[in-house]
Amino acid sequence: MKKIKLMAAAACIVLANAASCTRSEEPAEKKSETKRKDTGSIVFQAEGDISKNDLDIITEVLKLRTENEIPDIGQEFSEDYDANTITMTFEKENALRENIEVFSERVCEKRLLEFRKGEKADDELILTNDDVEKAENVIMAETDGSMRDYVSIQFNDHGTDVFGSVTGQLAGTDTPVSIWFDGELLSAPVVSSAIINGNCIISGDFDTTAAAELAKKIDSAPLPYEVSVKEINY
Repeated sequence: MKKIKLMAAAACIVLANAASCTRSEEPAEKKSETKRKDTGSIVFQAEGDISKNDLDIITEVLKLRTENEIPDIGQEFSEDYDANTITMTFEKENALRENIEVFSERVCEKRLLEFRKGEKADDELILTNDDVEKAENVIMAETDGSMRDYVSIQFNDHGTDVFGSVTGQLAGTDTPVSIWFDGELLSAPVVSSAIINGNCIISGDFDTTAAAELAKKIDSAPLPYEVSVKEINY
């Protein structure tokens, strides 16, 4: 009888262990299930005669800007080459509606930087974004002791050579070097001497926030195409 009782007890232990094992596997199965994210999307429309390569370039620029400005929204991009559209899918969890609406307009900006020989928008183009190595906001002391915000631009080797040559030609003349951003004149200073160190300081009616914003835009990839927001699905 004792043997029977012991065996029965052992059986109970085995069964209990088996039941325990079965119960412990259930959470593991639940953990393995992929949690479905609540997503939204922005559909961008490329305007004009756009090739497949052009649309690929636009996608890369939009992707870079998104990663720099709102990096944590799990964005994915897809292209419709027939409709010339680009769809960005994002996770709503980390993207407030108002932030998405503001971003969707900002990300379509061309952000084209132009240096021209003269003060008119159609004067000779001498330098663009391609010639910029780095842009940053700086605060410098004025002669009266006050502090003022500027945007500092460091050119790459090609930009340094061109800027040095052009400023050497214009030094001492009344012809300025005008600086434009997305068609807006930022400044048009006259040149007193050749600038050969590859550095240019842009002055304007800036506070620290505005100077930092402009520097960030100059530093980002330009978008030399017309792109608009076709729809936002949130």
